[in-house]
Amino acid sequence: MDNIVFDLGNVLFKFDPKEILEDLFEDESVKKRIIKGVFQTKIWSELDRGIISYEEACRIWLEKNPELQKELKLLLENWHKYLIPIEENISLLYELKSKGKKLYVLSNFHEHAFNYITSLHSFFELFDGMIISYQVNLLKPEKEIFKLLLDEYDLVPEQTVFIDDVLQNVQVAEQVGIKGILYKDPSQLREQLEKLLKN
Repeated sequence: MDNIVFDLGNVLFKFDPKEILEDLFEDESVKKRIIKGVFQTKIWSELDRGIISYEEACRIWLEKNPELQKELKLLLENWHKYLIPIEENISLLYELKSKGKKLYVLSNFHEHAFNYITSLHSFFELFDGMIISYQVNLLKPEKEIFKLLLDEYDLVPEQTVFIDDVLQNVQVAEQVGIKGILYKDPSQLREQLEKLLKN
């Protein structure tokens, strides 16, 4: 396994909308309405696909939820600040790189948040390539985004492992011949990766 491909959300960065809302708001009904009115909307996936701007998305959310103007403004100005690196997995990146492994990112992410995290964290320099959904107008678990990764960086599927916290994404990666690891926690990831790299 020469090529190790990482998802970003909940693999390299913590991302939990419920936890963000717990920190920002006390009212349970507000939290439920925001989960449904922002994070579970088609607009969120359109942002990830790169077919709508963050400014336009914010305008639509605010327009559709007039009773939550104050709360939504607070959320939309701050949620990306909760994208915190998972330090054990960042350390793993450095270890893998020191062993000569090629590192890649394949992630559903939108431009606003991606620009924010890449401006803050130097470990992005470790990656040999990145396929980010908004840049290519494709989303996991679409098979095409996995094929694009292989074609773009001339990767041999059998020599490539993909790590993601969503089962369906891992299953589709395996359909195109990539070995998948369903991420649960840092120790499980390290253990499974070590086993794979020994074989």
